[in-house]
Amino acid sequence: MTTPTPDRRDTDRRTRSGAPVRRRPLTVFLLLALVLGSGALTVPVLTGLPVEPFLLFLTFVGLLGSALLVTRLVDGPGGIRRLLGRAFAWRFGPGRWTVILLGMPMLTLALAAVTGSLRSPPGGWAHEAGWYLFSTLIYGALALNLWEETAWGGFLQSRLTARHGLLVAAVLTGLPFAAIHLPLYLAEGWNGDVARNIALLVLLAPVYRYLLGMHLLDTGGSVLALGIQHASWNAAGGLGAVTGEWQVMGAVVLLTLLVALERRVRGQGSRPMGRDAERRAAAAWTEPRSPGPPTGDAGT
Repeated sequence: MTTPTPDRRDTDRRTRSGAPVRRRPLTVFLLLALVLGSGALTVPVLTGLPVEPFLLFLTFVGLLGSALLVTRLVDGPGGIRRLLGRAFAWRFGPGRWTVILLGMPMLTLALAAVTGSLRSPPGGWAHEAGWYLFSTLIYGALALNLWEETAWGGFLQSRLTARHGLLVAAVLTGLPFAAIHLPLYLAEGWNGDVARNIALLVLLAPVYRYLLGMHLLDTGGSVLALGIQHASWNAAGGLGAVTGEWQVMGAVVLLTLLVALERRVRGQGSRPMGRDAERRAAAAWTEPRSPGPPTGDAGT
């Protein structure tokens, strides 16, 4: 029989204190994020106001604010420092950087080329490349997606991985991730195209979260990797050289499969593989002072 460390005893004491946020941190986070986020996105749908201010509210209040608040109440100020520190964890290999930054646009362009939907971009290829890099690294990642993924990936998916492993965490994160975007899809009313797009969103979200979960495991929990990958997906969907929207959807599926295959072939023994190893790795990001695999309620 082992004796809990002082930090573990403090955590257990806080968990037993009765506060709902300490007993069910992820449930409280989801309630806050979905109510605030969906409410914010509903306003421009109903009023016709520009959506950009409400996207900022969704990102910085509904998602990031909720994640930081719950982290502070559950883990104290040290938890916030660890979470935000992961948002700037950039020290992972050049191969991973290449996959994250170039995988989506290259696969999107490749699918367009083989299906005859590739064209010369209106501003030329140099302009297209510059626009993509700006949209991914500056406008996308730094302004929005890094902070969005601090909540989705750094807080929610990491803690779910510590409890359930990669696959289940991807599915459980993908569902609310898709749900919070629904008001934008319903902005133009209900028709066959909207129903199809919502179905694609629900199907693709867990696949996409699986890709991001693999990045988390292979980069030691870097949220920066997730923010750039998220921004890359968004930017790849706006490439002027591609006619149509389905190519970027196919690209995210292909990239997920290729990363998963590479992990299976080359990652044995060097990366967290298997549910127990995934849980231990994620526990190191969410409870770095707690030895061994996570125990107790992880907040589902």
